[in-house]
Amino acid sequence: MMDPSKSLSEENGTENGWNFESATNSEDGFHSSQESITNKSLSKNDGHGNHGNGIGNSGSHDNNKINNHHISTDDTGNGSGEKVDKNFKFSNVEFPSNERDDCMHIGVDISIEVTESSSLLNNSMDGECEVDEKVNKTNLKNLTLEKTWLEVPGRRIRRADSSDEPSGRSPPLENITLEVPQVSFAKNEQKFDEVRSPMFRSPSLQRLWSVLSQTDDMEVKKKEKELHLKIFVGCLFLVIVGGVIGIYVVYRQHLLEIELGKSIRFNEDTRVLTVTSGGDPLYGHLGVNLPYPMLPMDCALNQNKSNEVCLRWKGFAQMKITYSRHEKGVKCYRVSWSSLSHTWQPKDCYGLGGGHWYGGAIMKQSQAWPIDNVVLNESAYVSGYGEFGSVTERLWVSSQGISISVDSDIPLFISQNSAGNKQLCFASKPMHPYYAGFQDQDLQLKYTVCSTSNSVQLLRFLRMQKSVLKRYPNVHIMKKPIITLDLKKVNLSQELGKIQCLSKNFSDNGLSLCENFHFELRNWQAINGDLSIGKQTELGLEDLRAKGCSVVLDVDTFADISSQAFKEGALKGYWVRDAGGEVVGLMRWNNQTEAVLDVTNPPAVNWFLHRLTHLRDRYNITSFKFSSGEIRRLPKYGQFFNKMVDLNNYTTQYIVMTTRLQGGNKAATQVDTAFSTQNITQYTSVSVPMKDGLRTVIPKVLTYSVLGYHFVIPEMDFMHSNTQVLPDKNLYIRWIQIMAFLPVMKLSNTCKFDSHTNQIVSDLITFHQNFTVPRILNMEKDVIKNGDPIIRPIWWLAPKNEDAQKIDNQFLIGDTIMVAPVVDTVSRQRRVFIPNGKWTRRDLGLSMLDQVTGPKWVNYRVPIDSVLFFTSD
Repeated sequence: MMDPSKSLSEENGTENGWNFESATNSEDGFHSSQESITNKSLSKNDGHGNHGNGIGNSGSHDNNKINNHHISTDDTGNGSGEKVDKNFKFSNVEFPSNERDDCMHIGVDISIEVTESSSLLNNSMDGECEVDEKVNKTNLKNLTLEKTWLEVPGRRIRRADSSDEPSGRSPPLENITLEVPQVSFAKNEQKFDEVRSPMFRSPSLQRLWSVLSQTDDMEVKKKEKELHLKIFVGCLFLVIVGGVIGIYVVYRQHLLEIELGKSIRFNEDTRVLTVTSGGDPLYGHLGVNLPYPMLPMDCALNQNKSNEVCLRWKGFAQMKITYSRHEKGVKCYRVSWSSLSHTWQPKDCYGLGGGHWYGGAIMKQSQAWPIDNVVLNESAYVSGYGEFGSVTERLWVSSQGISISVDSDIPLFISQNSAGNKQLCFASKPMHPYYAGFQDQDLQLKYTVCSTSNSVQLLRFLRMQKSVLKRYPNVHIMKKPIITLDLKKVNLSQELGKIQCLSKNFSDNGLSLCENFHFELRNWQAINGDLSIGKQTELGLEDLRAKGCSVVLDVDTFADISSQAFKEGALKGYWVRDAGGEVVGLMRWNNQTEAVLDVTNPPAVNWFLHRLTHLRDRYNITSFKFSSGEIRRLPKYGQFFNKMVDLNNYTTQYIVMTTRLQGGNKAATQVDTAFSTQNITQYTSVSVPMKDGLRTVIPKVLTYSVLGYHFVIPEMDFMHSNTQVLPDKNLYIRWIQIMAFLPVMKLSNTCKFDSHTNQIVSDLITFHQNFTVPRILNMEKDVIKNGDPIIRPIWWLAPKNEDAQKIDNQFLIGDTIMVAPVVDTVSRQRRVFIPNGKWTRRDLGLSMLDQVTGPKWVNYRVPIDSVLFFTSD
């Protein structure tokens, strides 16, 4: 290596024919902390002592490199025929000695790319250089930019042997000078800013410089292309990785997903059950109390059964799902959980989103329609407990055509929206009020999910799956309104005197009071349980019997501890026993201590019915209304003759008992409660608290209808004649207007109101007898055949209409009568939804008022003495 502090001529003299001279100008010198030779002139001796010149200042560089240098020689060529690759860069020229003194060596920091046919100098030059054998003769690539010079490690070019030169060539080139300009470098931008233009003494090197001057733009473009390629490759890589991950996740989910039929899927990992019908799917989160993550084992005995799956979570539970297909496109899936641990309790939750839900329980207070937004904290699902009223059917139906029905032998607890999560949850728990000995049995949760295209078809299917009505109940009670008379504080004769206003109104039509009304007597027993009538009441009953009046007695299955019936029943074991099973279980009710009849004991039932039959025959009683049967009026952990897991079965057996009293042309029973007794011919009373007003009447009636109870009799608190606070007159009139379109009208003493009010009531009673009842009777065939309800929601005609699904203040009688009553005491107008088709608005005299075609909303004025209803052909 040469000493950078000396010129080439000083270090090596004229060895190899190259001279290196100091420059005379240093203003453009390049300075570095490393040793370098800057702004110097390198020349080739022409054999006559002539040397090229350059200007610059010297620095230091331990790698013997030259920056901002001049390479000098003379060009005597013609400058033609030269080929130079455009990917060509110079920097840090280094001139180590070589055995071939007539060839320039390019050191480790020079970047040159040429093709095999390319030459750096003119073809006519005597000293043409070739690519060294150590370098790929096709190209020298990887041009790079480092600081202010260019580098290609390990590349060198040497001049060809003079003996290889063809004859006729020009003499060797001499004094060809290339001045490399001072450049500035912007890091990461790969950009050169020319400070001064190059000066060439050789046309060949002028073309070479022309190529060099285009290098930075080409490098930028090249690096842009490389960057784009890298970005593309990176994006492609991410897409491929994401795709692989997605495929893995989907494949894993597929492995864990079980499909039964085409409408239900169950994921073993997330334990999510997906049920599809005609609309949004239903999502169920099963096994909520199972630890997570925990995958189940297959427990199916027959692996070839495609309609059944069995999964077991070791030490916790076993679940079985069975698929069945029915007519008219109905698909059902039965889910059965069995606990494998004394501590694990099954619990499943279903989302209430994607549609509206109906059914479930009749509530004590306000009834919602639909029930989507009802909030219920977890409670035993039995009648009378918590917020539940007298009916707790285990059926829920969605507007999307999906239903959930839970088996009756499950100690069921439910919650709804309790955590604000829009979920309905079912849990099985061996807790009060369910049978105390249930812990000895395996804890189970069993229910069925069915789906079809719409809710109407689904309800018809569900009704037909059970034993539907074989006939209507006795219609005698339907044809005449019921007047309730409470004898708790007054005698019967006094009560009859208070209803003379009704007698006068109907006598004008040539009819007697008894021919137009049933009389329902409450609190008539001297001592509850003895079924004995006091002297005053007995006289009144004899008078009614003499006039041919129809009498209904309100009875229950309780006996006061002071009654003779209590003593007799206790000796014979006819009452429900306490948790120990040895003594009579007692209940405190209405400030009285009472025992309740064990309806699971056949001898007890026979004893009770025998006494009622005797009473009926003696006083010519038309029928009975049974006011008990709710679970809340049973002793805590009561013991029965036949053990029951679900206390709701007590209600079922209670209803079955009442049917044994039906007989004769006028016989009919009313009950206050029900459970899975849709196939039993009876009338069902529903209590409506006066404080809730009229808005809850129609939702309760519609809920009964959806659950399969067609003959509903609403009762409001003010219907007791001894009520101290009378209802608002407008409330009473609007109430009677609703009753006029239901199967049975039940009234209280109206004579406490003015004559105008009494006349309105009389007109509505006449309308009910002449219009409503005949049309309901004409529907019997349809109700018996299809299980369709008599009172129907508006969406019965438009199952997919969102407006119809939410209407809670209109209803249908069959498919041809629509009623839109006013449900508050102030309004004299209301907005009505008109379903599909042409509808005719009529008055109580059935005169046509106008016609309207739906679906659409219409506003109407409704005076206090009128009610909106429409008929459709």
